[in-house]
Amino acid sequence: MGRLLWLLLAIWAGLGAKIDEGPELASEQIFQEAVLEAKYFDLKERHGVADRRTLEAFFELFDLWIMLYRLNKIDEAMVEVLPACQWRQDQLTIKAIQAVAFLRWKQGRHREALARFHEMEGTLGKNPAICENIGHTYNALGMPKEAEQYFQQSLVFVEANFAGAAENKGGALLGLAGVREKQLKIPEALEAAQQAYDFYKSRDQERGWESSLTAKAAMAVSKMQLKLENLDDAEAKAQEAVRLFESTSGEDSPLLASAWKRLGEVQMKQERFVDARIAFHMSYKLEAIKDAFDLTEIVIVHQALMDAHLGRGPLDRTIFRSYFGTISQALQRVRKLKQDGNAGAFYKLAGEV
Repeated sequence: MGRLLWLLLAIWAGLGAKIDEGPELASEQIFQEAVLEAKYFDLKERHGVADRRTLEAFFELFDLWIMLYRLNKIDEAMVEVLPACQWRQDQLTIKAIQAVAFLRWKQGRHREALARFHEMEGTLGKNPAICENIGHTYNALGMPKEAEQYFQQSLVFVEANFAGAAENKGGALLGLAGVREKQLKIPEALEAAQQAYDFYKSRDQERGWESSLTAKAAMAVSKMQLKLENLDDAEAKAQEAVRLFESTSGEDSPLLASAWKRLGEVQMKQERFVDARIAFHMSYKLEAIKDAFDLTEIVIVHQALMDAHLGRGPLDRTIFRSYFGTISQALQRVRKLKQDGNAGAFYKLAGEV
């Protein structure tokens, strides 16, 4: 048990290591993805999925896949990888449990992710990374009281100079911003989000490159500034998030869907309707193709795009033709879902275009 505990500590202390090794450049990541995929599938074919060399190659590839939101690829691979790791009771076993937890979180299956994170907590005890991840999961489940407890615990580790804890400061502050927002304490939420942004921005400057974590913090600041009607500040941070996500995660990253949508929301408030249409359409295109397809988000961005046209002067129906391809992609995805009232509502909205 002692050996397994040390393995757990080593893995959790290394969380975020890959993202810290060098600049996040989407073009380089995509090239590296192709190389690592070839390596993994070659080893799998020659030695089998249960071979240590194959599994180590998979987890090297997993680090890239999770950053690039290749959720379907991970899900398919884990069908074989998880059973191949479970019997080992070594470092690869823990990596597999951790991988499933992060995958389920990014798929929006937060209760399953929470169970995995608590499993890790029960084996290892509390540490800054576990506390932060559990806090984010409770926040996503709409449980701000529980989330705040875990974020505060993570920050206690930071203040105590726990090994590796400094890396979790920004994430815990972002989590607290989300908690304060749910509590309708928007100025306090902005303060926490700004602290997280300053933390990541300062780290970027020290290292000499920009990161997707800075973009996520910029999104949080933008959201609070929008709620406070500080539109110029909200727009500046949304534009920064778009730029950073494009450079660090790629132009097809689902992270960009939220950033473009935020920019459109700000521009609607500024009555810049043409700009807002462009932003909402960019968001719509990304929502329609992302692995973790979310019908609720599709409906929201579809309606936002339509609202950017209706009541904004003479209606030019020819513009809507440029949306047909995106709507068609979304319809194809919806047809594969459970055909319930939500699907019916989208069919109605799409048919009205």
